[in-house]
Amino acid sequence: MKLTIKLLSDLCTYSGDTYNSVVDTDVVYDENGIPYIPAKRIKGCIREAAEEMADLGIGTSQIDEIFGKEGNQNSAFSLSNAYIEKYSQVVETLQKCKHTGLKSPQNVLNRYTYMRTQTAVDPETGVAKDNSLRRIRVVKKGLTFTAECNWTKRVSEPKILEQAVSLVKHMGMARTRGLGLVEMKLSEKAGNQQKNCHVLFKVDQLGEQNRIPYTIRLKSAMICKSAQGNQAVTEDYVAGSKVLGLIAGALKPEGYEKLMAADELIVSNAYIANGKERCVPGRISLQKVKDQRYDENGEMRIKDMLLTDPAEIKGKQMAPANIRYMDQSGRIADVETEISYHHQRPSDKSVGRATGLDGSSFYQLAAISPNQSFKGFIYADKEQAQQILQAVEAMDEIRMGYGRSSEFGAVDFTLDSVEQIKEEHKTVKKAVLTLGADVLLYNDQGMLTTDIRVLEKNLREMTGTKDLCLEKPYIQFSTIGGYNVTWQRRKPAAYALAKGSSFLLESEQGFDIGLLNEKFAGERVFEGYGELLVKEPANTSDVIVKKMQEAGKTEAMQEDPTGILRELLQDEFEKQIKMAVRETFEKRKPTDEKKLDGLNAAVAKLRVLFRTEHTYEDMEKEVAGIEKESKNSLCKYLIDIVKPSEIGKLAQERMGKEFGSFDNELSEEQLFQKVYNDYLAELKYFAKTHQKKGDGK
Repeated sequence: MKLTIKLLSDLCTYSGDTYNSVVDTDVVYDENGIPYIPAKRIKGCIREAAEEMADLGIGTSQIDEIFGKEGNQNSAFSLSNAYIEKYSQVVETLQKCKHTGLKSPQNVLNRYTYMRTQTAVDPETGVAKDNSLRRIRVVKKGLTFTAECNWTKRVSEPKILEQAVSLVKHMGMARTRGLGLVEMKLSEKAGNQQKNCHVLFKVDQLGEQNRIPYTIRLKSAMICKSAQGNQAVTEDYVAGSKVLGLIAGALKPEGYEKLMAADELIVSNAYIANGKERCVPGRISLQKVKDQRYDENGEMRIKDMLLTDPAEIKGKQMAPANIRYMDQSGRIADVETEISYHHQRPSDKSVGRATGLDGSSFYQLAAISPNQSFKGFIYADKEQAQQILQAVEAMDEIRMGYGRSSEFGAVDFTLDSVEQIKEEHKTVKKAVLTLGADVLLYNDQGMLTTDIRVLEKNLREMTGTKDLCLEKPYIQFSTIGGYNVTWQRRKPAAYALAKGSSFLLESEQGFDIGLLNEKFAGERVFEGYGELLVKEPANTSDVIVKKMQEAGKTEAMQEDPTGILRELLQDEFEKQIKMAVRETFEKRKPTDEKKLDGLNAAVAKLRVLFRTEHTYEDMEKEVAGIEKESKNSLCKYLIDIVKPSEIGKLAQERMGKEFGSFDNELSEEQLFQKVYNDYLAELKYFAKTHQKKGDGK
């Protein structure tokens, strides 16, 4: 289903942020500057309408069934953020534009919003209160926003939801003061909608033992709560347990039990991708010289302390390189995260804001930013892989993580290909071990431990090598926890060896590196814990790392199907007009005091004429008809300083140099209005400052 929201008045979706000291109350907008309406706000408004219906005896028993209940009942529908029409096309156009200044978020935001100023009045005196002036940004009325609404349960029909949607008439801030009047409706999608394709290969390509690469592309922000359950902190990867939970939900309990009854299924963590390549956690053993920077080629030569001779770094102050993720070529990758601010209104809905009392609260949520891709692997035998493929193929819209019924967690999930697992065996005496995921270990007494000797014992058992040793450990620790949705209970928190921890493996006897690389050790490996990455030591301790690759950019003005670039260029042209007016007046402004006699009166006369005349020529005629000679000559002199045709030509030349080609859309009359609106503002300021100088004399 599709939810449509048309703004019948200006709207302020309060973001909780301010912009410099210019905007006290800002709206919610994305990284491109395009405003949107968060799904949590929309869902809250719809629920309020449904509860009002329930007070009248309509759908009373279905409220919790449809909207969910905190702690033990999921919502019957999921809702995405509401975006402007043609949102994806606008974003694509902006991303192709190479002129970063032109497409800056504030420039784009100004196309859809404007400022309103408000103050508080003292009821006794009737004048504005001190320090009460505020500026609020609002989204322009007339815009239409759309959101995806998916009915996920069969327990009830969406009729009550449709009725509640139609009753929503206001949303956002200051809804009792003229803002936030909306028209909202829910409609079915067109019948020819193409079904999502989540499996990109054929089932007959499966072998007896399979490794299936999967990709998760975030269409919206995704919350991956930390093990401590802190909603203001998010993990920067998608845990294998979340993917396993997605598969379990599709298979239902019976199918999931059958899936897990066979050989051990493993779903690895999904880490950020550089293009089509999965990155892995950077080794903690990587260090750089303190304050070292990338060179002009975007490269930096650092040291792997596992292989570094102390003499190599003698006299140098080393510091951790702090590389979160990197691919095989050494290109680093960072995961973008964001914070969003939310509030829960009091139980008494006559109070229009969160007060911290009566069940209301302010809170923030940390999430992984959208438009990023994460990759991982599923290890399964043929029967398990067939079950997984069948379940994933049947999925429609997919949401993952916390808050997935509104605003968060919309993803494109695909099983990309299938690889037959073939072990490559090679005996070595030394190797570098990196933990590709947190490793959870139990000692002989069945107690959780982070003792590396327990890990060492596990590795000996995996390779059959009795003298295998872990040397030169570089270790970090993490906390493992989580929540079991089926049991509705928190999993016990435990310490583990953190991903990125690195060691040097040594054995005089020699060991088979193929028995360790891309294998899993420890407990709960089916959830992605315990991934091992093993390779032979390099010939040098030097490691070259490279900055994250920027996406390629094309020419700015090649395609503009939405018209957004044309509008931004027109805005830039008007800015150039203002600059040209200011520069021209600065060069030609009168300096002779005799010529400035009666300046205030002349400026006032020009401002009156500007309100009535539509062209520069008409204004010249009116000035020529001024009877008083002194005012006539001064007005003629002033309007001769700035001529709209000259200003327009100058601004157009500057636009051509900066952006290649530009077609001005302002008519002659509009150009006159724009130029002289700016010019008279300059004249007014000039007259005011000149008067102060005269008073000082």
